[in-house]
Amino acid sequence: MLNAEDLPPFQRAVSNESQRGQRMFATLMALRLSLLLLAAVAGVATWKLDAVVLGPALAAGAFAATSIVEVFLLTNRPTEQWYVGRALSESIKSLTWRFATAAQPFPRSRSDSECVEEFTNRLLGLTWDMSAAGLAAPAVTGQQITDGMRSLRASSLVDRRAAYLTGRLEGQRAWYAERSLSNRARASRWSVSMLVLEIVGVTLAMSRAAGLIDVDLLGIAAAAVAAGAAWTQTRQHAAVATAYALASQELAAMGSLATRINSEAELSQFVDDTETAISREHTMWRARRH
Repeated sequence: MLNAEDLPPFQRAVSNESQRGQRMFATLMALRLSLLLLAAVAGVATWKLDAVVLGPALAAGAFAATSIVEVFLLTNRPTEQWYVGRALSESIKSLTWRFATAAQPFPRSRSDSECVEEFTNRLLGLTWDMSAAGLAAPAVTGQQITDGMRSLRASSLVDRRAAYLTGRLEGQRAWYAERSLSNRARASRWSVSMLVLEIVGVTLAMSRAAGLIDVDLLGIAAAAVAAGAAWTQTRQHAAVATAYALASQELAAMGSLATRINSEAELSQFVDDTETAISREHTMWRARRH
């Protein structure tokens, strides 16, 4: 079975860049929405320092900081690093497993030197996408075909079939299932939070109409609801949970067909079908993000 350290260093490098872009994007979006909420709070504040009203000044500062964050998002493009990095990581994983299991386009009917050259050329083709997205992913070693890949490729059909089922299909299925559950839980929490904010908004509106409160807090409540809606739209927890659940079910169904594999051609076809299913999920994920 291939472990994380048995994958090409290129894959680990772009995966790290993708995760870094995702963290940066989430952090900056949270900061941006928090600053907008702060501006709403400052807009109704009546704090004074001598004759200067501090609320509008604080609101202006929050809006200025929001603009800086927006400029940083536009110039550094962390979403592009996130999306392209994950696309490259998945493409390299797919190539790696195809090579290690001797599936198309790296069958055993071709010489090892031809397959190595084909694999290397395909990796080189992916570097163009990395350059276009501005990914800074230096290689930590010059050996992209690891000993683990060569060892698995040289093993028997039974061993390669077992390694692919455990290390790739089942590993990916479990990843999808775990992410589906975690995103579903987050979607539920955010739905409850949004409902609470809306109830608070209704309560404040009724209290204001009845003359129970003098401070106009409706703008703050509306800003909080808008910020929550923007965050949930950015993260798309419900849509991701559904997509990952479907992908997990599809891979589980495909795994039940593995017992029929008794030849090199059948293993190659099975690997190709599985990698196509995984690629289809990622393509749909990237389309939704854009």
